[in-house]
Amino acid sequence: MLIRIVLILLSLSSMFGLGLRIEKKELGSWSKFVPILVFAFFWNFGILPASVFFAGKFLGVSELAFAAIFLCAASPGGASGGLFVLRAKGNPALGGMLIALLNGANTILTPLIFSIYQGGSGFNFDLFLKLFLIGTFLQGLPLLLGLLSKYFFPKIFDPIAPWVERFSTFCLVLAILLLIFQYGEYALSLGWITWTCAAVAVGFSFLPGIFMFNSTQEVRASLSMVSAIRSLSLALLLAELHIKQSETLLTVLMYGTVMYLLSAIVAEFWNGRKKVQI
Repeated sequence: MLIRIVLILLSLSSMFGLGLRIEKKELGSWSKFVPILVFAFFWNFGILPASVFFAGKFLGVSELAFAAIFLCAASPGGASGGLFVLRAKGNPALGGMLIALLNGANTILTPLIFSIYQGGSGFNFDLFLKLFLIGTFLQGLPLLLGLLSKYFFPKIFDPIAPWVERFSTFCLVLAILLLIFQYGEYALSLGWITWTCAAVAVGFSFLPGIFMFNSTQEVRASLSMVSAIRSLSLALLLAELHIKQSETLLTVLMYGTVMYLLSAIVAEFWNGRKKVQI
């Protein structure tokens, strides 16, 4: 229960903080990001799940654990990606658009992809409505509130923005510690093959930013960090609905731990490159 509360606070604060960092001139140039958004869409809903599928089969991960890793790989749009975009010195406007796009699409595509993986029936309207409401209240509204606060009350909220980011960072660190202390002993029992597969899946998710050679540093950092952060709440919900096995739920949480730790390291890499360029 505590970890869910922390993840909710992390989602709310990171999206609100991202909205506070978006400048009006960046929103006005949204059209130049269309090719990046299209690439991110196909990467996160096509290339990444397919790559993870073949990697898991090659490594020989157990069926229940691999279902969780595949589910995470097919669940982009994690709101905490906003925090990592800011930490990596990415473009806040692009980061917000990427998260909005992926989160909006995952309400339909992630259940559909996972249903195909399981050989299931496909679209479920009740599930779509539930996911849509979760995404709206935990991601969409905080981002919009941050944008409006930045636009109408910049003198009040500009000084607050760094504190919002610090609170998000605190929630992130607390989430990692809770995952380790609450589930670390059990997660280790999953075996090194499962951990390796999770690390490989997370590693794949960073690649879009590296592939975009002709893009600016900010664009590459934003694409890399948003693609790396998966929607753990969506993955846990679908795992609870469709599998209901402790090993699968535990693997999702283990994936989250690996994801956050590696993302923190990669964010510092992008941050360091930005400082060198300056």
